[in-house]
Amino acid sequence: MEHQDIKTLSDKISHVLLPQVKTPAQYIGGEVNQIKKEIKPTDTSVALGFPDTYAIGMSHLGLSILYKALNDLENIRAERVFCPWIDAKEIMEKEDIPLFSWENRQPIHEFEILAISLQNEQSYSNLLYMLDQSRLPLRSCDRNDSHTLVVVGGTMGDCCEPIADFVDVVILGDGEESLINLVNDVRQLKSENKTKQDILLHLAKTYEYIYIPQFYQDSYNEDGTLKEIKPKVEGIPEYLEHARIDDLPSAPFPIAPVVPYTEVIHNRIPIEVMRGCPMRCAFCHAGFTKGKTKVRSVEQIVDIAWQSYLATGHMEVSLLSLSTSDYPHLEEVTEALYNKFEGRNVSVSLPSLRIDKQLTAVPTHVKGVRKGGLTIAVEAARDSLRKAIGKKVTDTDLMATLRNAYEAGWRRSKLYFMVGFPGETENDLRGIVDLLVQVSQLGREIFGRPADAAATISWLVPKPHTTFSWIAMRDIEYFKKAKQIINAYKFEQPKLPIKLRFHEIESSILEGIYARGDRRLSYPLETAYRNGAIFDGWSECLNFDIYQEAFKTHGIDPAWYAHRERPETEALPWDHLDQRNRASLYRKQTRTLNKIVDTKDEPINPHIESLKNTA
Repeated sequence: MEHQDIKTLSDKISHVLLPQVKTPAQYIGGEVNQIKKEIKPTDTSVALGFPDTYAIGMSHLGLSILYKALNDLENIRAERVFCPWIDAKEIMEKEDIPLFSWENRQPIHEFEILAISLQNEQSYSNLLYMLDQSRLPLRSCDRNDSHTLVVVGGTMGDCCEPIADFVDVVILGDGEESLINLVNDVRQLKSENKTKQDILLHLAKTYEYIYIPQFYQDSYNEDGTLKEIKPKVEGIPEYLEHARIDDLPSAPFPIAPVVPYTEVIHNRIPIEVMRGCPMRCAFCHAGFTKGKTKVRSVEQIVDIAWQSYLATGHMEVSLLSLSTSDYPHLEEVTEALYNKFEGRNVSVSLPSLRIDKQLTAVPTHVKGVRKGGLTIAVEAARDSLRKAIGKKVTDTDLMATLRNAYEAGWRRSKLYFMVGFPGETENDLRGIVDLLVQVSQLGREIFGRPADAAATISWLVPKPHTTFSWIAMRDIEYFKKAKQIINAYKFEQPKLPIKLRFHEIESSILEGIYARGDRRLSYPLETAYRNGAIFDGWSECLNFDIYQEAFKTHGIDPAWYAHRERPETEALPWDHLDQRNRASLYRKQTRTLNKIVDTKDEPINPHIESLKNTA
């Protein structure tokens, strides 16, 4: 098509953008099960944004749930939008192509609402990227009645102060009913010609789970610590609450999710079997903020799995929750899925499991389905340390589960660990390798050769609303030394099919800075974005030096945020977002730290120079 014949944005996307990008299938839309509604001026338009690539966003169950929930309603049109990859970004900027929706290829700045799900701190720069590419002013104070209303929710809503100045609305807690309420109210108020400020004030006064950052004022003490965050408008709550779904089985759930044309992270049927977690592990933000556990019935799970299989053709059913092994009917549901899918070569995956006696019998109930890897959240290598942090996993139950899994046909496993716990010793680090060796050698006993065993090792980031809210995060030198210790010890072991994968240390440090940050961190964040920071969760894209320079530019010491222990009396930037658990959490922290003190082993000394560097 000649350039002069390109008359619409859709034409420009098809004939200018798509021919020049590496993976055009991620931008074309029109996938199987896509919901595409006609653009009507009488409908309320919502762009559902995920601040990462199509491959990541299309694997996120929460986005799929909200997509169905909104599109099931009359007079509401919800469309998807993701972050274009770097090659597409360059072309879009050069060719003057704004960020657009996947269904109708409508510019995002023409939507009434942009609702973005924030899942981690590394996506903050991508939030700014989406706003910028949408041709929206980055800061809320610079947007007026003509601009799209910017709403965020998801995990980061509970500790959102670093991005508070960039958003209009924050939804705390479960999104299904809360987002629908917001959209319906915006629709009604706009029909009454209410201004943006009128709408925001109504939302703030009506819903205890809707936080409007511009209506709250932060103040600081002379030493730089936070003094308080208080309402500056009458009639809005001093403390916010979380939206909760009381009846999970009745909540909207997609049984015909969109099927991508290209490879994504998870091409599978994801089913949320339970929401919430009874464990309250000391490090787990989600465990403390998701509320009481709610479960689906075995019958509903099997029905969702079957209907989704017919609608998508996916060959894997994944049972999801914060701790799937705590689902009370796990044996029954795995056996029921086995019976339903027997002979169809469909696998059932149980991701990030916590091992206990209930789980040891599960592998035998899925022995007839295709085997994937068994993924187990171990967190620490020592029973006593796991027990102290609330991870009730024992080596005995772990090996019993793996024995049953190997006997049922599994041949590989992946274990998740964290490094950086208080009281951690070099024996704890070497124990990661020792445990992998045991897991691999067990395969020789069961099926005649060592099993494939992998460990994914991340670095502990103290999170808001958790037992570890007040502790200091380990610094970069500690993590580098820990990585050397683990790698060196693995080098000393017999040759076995064991693999170690480490999370990016700099990425975790950045996460730690922003996890417990306040509004002052918005300035280096914006500067870092302006200087090229995007896709910070991708190792090939993260440029930590950009952030270091940005912190320096604004006179901010990042270590003060990440590596400083907080006293019990210090106000925290998320106190106003859920105050109820603060005192009990601090008491629990004290008990936890007392439990994990181990006087038998010397703690890691990051200044030991004699250790062989095998990182």
